[in-house]
Amino acid sequence: MKQDQATRWVKRKKKLQKRRSNKKLLMTNSRLIADTNVWYLLGRDNEIFEKVKNKRICPNYINIVELSNTGNLVRKEESTRNAIRKMFHFQENAIFEPPFVHVAQLVNEYDFDIQDIHSILEFTSIFAQGDKIDDKKNEAFFMYIKEHNKGFEDAVAFLNEEAQKIRLRIIDKKKHGKVDSIQSTAGFINFCVEISTNKKCNIDGINLKQIELLVLTMDRFFKTMELSKMNMKPNDWFDLALLSYVRPGDKLWTNDGRLIQMIKEAGCEKYLYKM
Repeated sequence: MKQDQATRWVKRKKKLQKRRSNKKLLMTNSRLIADTNVWYLLGRDNEIFEKVKNKRICPNYINIVELSNTGNLVRKEESTRNAIRKMFHFQENAIFEPPFVHVAQLVNEYDFDIQDIHSILEFTSIFAQGDKIDDKKNEAFFMYIKEHNKGFEDAVAFLNEEAQKIRLRIIDKKKHGKVDSIQSTAGFINFCVEISTNKKCNIDGINLKQIELLVLTMDRFFKTMELSKMNMKPNDWFDLALLSYVRPGDKLWTNDGRLIQMIKEAGCEKYLYKM
């Protein structure tokens, strides 16, 4: 009996050790999704970079697009170049899919053709190696950026208009604030998925826990817009879309105060990365 008991304790101990080992491995392999402002930070602060250089930080489509379509390529050339170089240090972890395509892939077989951003990747690579925007082409470059961002600005203007319409219909703010709008927010995310995949995919049947940071924070952001005079800015849309990459167990690294506040108010502080 004693021997059997002892055997059970040994087995239990080994099982607990294995669980702890697996948990540690899982934590080690957890992804760290970085906001674009983090790459600028790593580019200018080598001490912080040294602390995190072995972590699984994942450059993503939003980072790549933002760093290749910014006036900082001219105004803050070296700062942007260093940010891109630091991003390339983690290129093995890169997520090339656009945010809502990444969501679609949770429940759909959908391949994103990396050729769609090949020119952007080529441009950032050349820039990181020391090339620069020709001074004679600065004006044309800023016009290109303006055109590129117009679609996002139009989308944000539409969302602000919709929030204003809802504000005008609200009779009781306290009551409106308690309305469960999660399914409506999930429906909007589904719309974004359909647009991003040319209506080839939707997220019918998805377990919202898989994208809870995105759903809950976006819902909180929209509700705040409806209950206050807060308007969305294009950068806010990029911040919200960035959350599409975060899964349970992952962490988000951002220095954006408004995004951090919304995440906390949504009850998702556990997803925030703290050094």
